[in-house]
Amino acid sequence: MIKFLLLKLHNISYRKYDIYAWYLSKIVLKCGKSLKVWGKVAIKNPKNLSIGSNVTLNDYVYINAQSPIIIGDNVSISAGAIIVSTGLDTKLFLKEKVHFSKSIEIGNNVQIGAGAIVLSGVRIADNVIIGAGSVVTKDIEEKSIVVGNPARLLKRLEE
Repeated sequence: MIKFLLLKLHNISYRKYDIYAWYLSKIVLKCGKSLKVWGKVAIKNPKNLSIGSNVTLNDYVYINAQSPIIIGDNVSISAGAIIVSTGLDTKLFLKEKVHFSKSIEIGNNVQIGAGAIVLSGVRIADNVIIGAGSVVTKDIEEKSIVVGNPARLLKRLEE
């Protein structure tokens, strides 16, 4: 009986994330239906973030939308993933610390694995799986599974 009550209390504690998802849906540039948040997430510059329908953000996701970030439909971003539209300009590093900013586009039906990092200027096509811990520095073609640092094609997805 105690275990049952504790599990009910645990489930109720997740309601705060439903409220946070609703709040996020109101402050971002655009948000489709059924945004789910499963833990603490951090979003910088929400005015430049567009989120499609059926998107899931898990624990400790960090999104910095200094430049526009577009997330398509049916996207799951796993725990600890980072999506950052800014970077350090290494050509000017010795003279001054200058940052640049480029947009990011994430297509439909994309799974971003735990701890993966998506860097500025990247376009991820539809139907892509990004392996846990991968660092995406270049565009990813559709129907791909990519892994590693930097992320490289592991295999193509088949129908």
